Amino acid sequence: MQMTQPDPAKKIAKIKRGFTETKFLAEFNAFIEAGELEQALTLLIEILPRLSHSGMNRKEKLKHLSFAGRRLQHNGLGKYGVAKLQSKAKIAATTLEKFGSPKGGTFLDFGCGAHEPLAMATCFYANGFDRCLANDFLPIRAPEYAALSMYDIVTYMQNFPEEFLAFGQDVTSFRERISEMDLRAFYSGDFEGGMAPLKDVVEFKSCDIVHSGIERNSVSYSISFAVFEHVMDMRSVCQFLFDATAPGGLNRHYIDLADHRAYRHDGVYNKFTFLTEPEGPSNVNRLRMSEQIAAFEAAGFEILDLTTQREAIPEDTREKLLPKWQAMSVEDQETFGMTITLRKP
Repeated sequence: MQMTQPDPAKKIAKIKRGFTETKFLAEFNAFIEAGELEQALTLLIEILPRLSHSGMNRKEKLKHLSFAGRRLQHNGLGKYGVAKLQSKAKIAATTLEKFGSPKGGTFLDFGCGAHEPLAMATCFYANGFDRCLANDFLPIRAPEYAALSMYDIVTYMQNFPEEFLAFGQDVTSFRERISEMDLRAFYSGDFEGGMAPLKDVVEFKSCDIVHSGIERNSVSYSISFAVFEHVMDMRSVCQFLFDATAPGGLNRHYIDLADHRAYRHDGVYNKFTFLTEPEGPSNVNRLRMSEQIAAFEAAGFEILDLTTQREAIPEDTREKLLPKWQAMSVEDQETFGMTITLRKP
């Protein structure tokens, strides 16, 4: 029996049906205004084939590709941007102001990410730290995108410094430090060129942290967001951070203990699925809260504060927990997130 081949023209016509700019913008903006950012992103992704085959001018298509994504980014969704930095910087600054730390010195953003590695370090440099380092195992993924995002961030900082000021830093000093960067280079997509004027004080180290060469007793404040669940050699990393931290210096780490596959929102995985598998995802260590705490304490850190996020394990998952995790406390089993603040005595 001969199969009838689909008519490409009819396929394209089907894709094109139903797309109008007005309808798309109305739906997209409604999601944004309702704070339903994931739904807005889904709509944008799903509309792309129809946008591609629509009769719109190519530059009109570029408009949507450029600015729909920016709207999402400006509202805090994505890997780049002011909103992402504001949220994390506020959390990090609040912890430091609460517990205190040696003045000046070095700031370390451990596991800064491969997308926008120096945004946080730049913010803390502007707020008076002598040297600001960012470290990630991965190299920067798209330097051109990072440069454009840094252009947005630095421009925003210059215009609205009060939204980033911390530790008693005055506006004039904040702006002076920010102005040292090369905005024109960032605007043109040159990440290294934009950061070049600060190369001796704001630096990205792409390597295993234990090979970063950070001096002993030099770091006043170290932070990380969702990094330690990916650390496979906890003993070495915790000991390195302890040795690098100055006496009296602080560490603040948020650790995501959930099965990251649950963030796919496909219903296949929940936060605890990987505790039922002999071999979990290759990039997550599956250590529970008590094991993370023990590693920090073994390195010599003093625990100043600990907050946790906890959720009941679905019964069908609980029944399948492997013996190692069945033997742990219910608190260890159910804790899927923790924030720990540490001091080096």
